[in-house]
Amino acid sequence: MVTRHNKRWLLTTAKHVALQLKTRRAGTPLRVRMPYRIVPTNTDGWRVIVGDLGDASQPRLEVWLDRFPGYENRKLYACFYSWKNANLLKLTKKVARKLPPVRVVSEADTTDGLVMLNHRLRRSEFNLPILEKYSDATFFGIYDQTPPSVDLNRSFCDRAIAFFEEVSRAASGSNQRDESHDVYPQYENRRRVVSHLRRERSTYLAVERKLLDGFKCQACAMRFQDVYGEKLGAAFAEAHHLIPLSKLKGRVRTEIEDLRTVCANCHRMLHKMEGKRDDIVKLRAILKRSRRGRRKPK
Repeated sequence: MVTRHNKRWLLTTAKHVALQLKTRRAGTPLRVRMPYRIVPTNTDGWRVIVGDLGDASQPRLEVWLDRFPGYENRKLYACFYSWKNANLLKLTKKVARKLPPVRVVSEADTTDGLVMLNHRLRRSEFNLPILEKYSDATFFGIYDQTPPSVDLNRSFCDRAIAFFEEVSRAASGSNQRDESHDVYPQYENRRRVVSHLRRERSTYLAVERKLLDGFKCQACAMRFQDVYGEKLGAAFAEAHHLIPLSKLKGRVRTEIEDLRTVCANCHRMLHKMEGKRDDIVKLRAILKRSRRGRRKPK
């Protein structure tokens, strides 16, 4: 019964990821496959193929559910897999600035037979890229620490989709999608900002920030889900970059602390301000004063 449930849960998760990836593959070599087949693995679990990067010789996109991290409960895993090691290793170097691996694994780090880590994955290493380099294959992916349940793991799906999209875009050298034409309509140094976004913005890091903030605007405290309902507003928000524009030059890597979750309205207001790290604090104070003024009796 548990095995059947786990397989069904994995397939449902993989189908959700594939459906979302279909809407995000423009400008990338990504080919999405709708999952239908579950294949057993030597890590006491199963895997499902959701696509590849152009043809059978290129890295595949897969979703796994297995015990490789070394825990009793199986864990979800979104990864790129290649039997041509050079292809995937070259790709991981392209995304190293945005998605550096927190751990590199080889045969010496795993058990024989049923393949698991000799030293299980630390809690701090979940949701971050792991690079596995073996003699006959390479994997680059992220594990989720949530155990299987009856519900779709939306946090994992959001991370998996962002991870697959980020690496797929790097494969073709295409720029990240950005909101520059909407967010920076009147900025006099807009060209510099757009150049910065194309060089540095990380889809995966933005998703991590939104998940950390619970998709709540850190300026006005609005959640789209609360206003527009679960179906329309769930998991919707934007990520604002805190780094002052004057310091963009030479900045080579964005950290999660450089981002904050905001709603669309507050995002536009922030980019009409001074371009300083504490703009979001100032905007929060403006909103607080405005609300306090509206509550004053006539």
